[in-house]
Amino acid sequence: MNTFTANASLVLYPTEPDWVPDDPEALIIFLQAAELTGDPLLKHENSFLVGEKFLDHISFMGCSPNIKFGDENNDGKFTFIRLTITPTITALTGKHSFAPHCPHCKKPEKNWREFLKNNQLTCSHCQKISNVWQFNWRKSAGFARCFIEITDIYPKEAIPQPSLLASLEKKFHVPWAYFFYHA
Repeated sequence: MNTFTANASLVLYPTEPDWVPDDPEALIIFLQAAELTGDPLLKHENSFLVGEKFLDHISFMGCSPNIKFGDENNDGKFTFIRLTITPTITALTGKHSFAPHCPHCKKPEKNWREFLKNNQLTCSHCQKISNVWQFNWRKSAGFARCFIEITDIYPKEAIPQPSLLASLEKKFHVPWAYFFYHA
């Protein structure tokens, strides 16, 4: 299920898939206080321009990333931040998701798309059933109810600073990770 607006995104999520904040506004306030997010976007619900300290929290790789922080062309193709909370655990995989590695035998499950049901996978090598989030997706998929999407960031173009993930964990008492969503 694609709940995302962009073709490619850097996504932060809690590692406990069923976790959501007791008060979603608390997460928005936290992101604004950290200045990761700026002013709200009127076109997208729970979406924000990047904040003044965005570049302190997100590290860009390479010598000249092509990142737009505003919608100069009025085409909606620019980097902004969107908070998504879903009623159930959502599997976010794209056509560029890697074959996940089994948590038991460590072998890749190449036909995972055929066997992905009810957030569980049966390993074709060892036949053990595991929750999809227990597999090693190598940062190409995520499973949660709460996502912080940073739009128009392509795989390995940027990563969150460890201090951002640590402060999210400290504030909300759940570890956070990231992956790259690429439709």
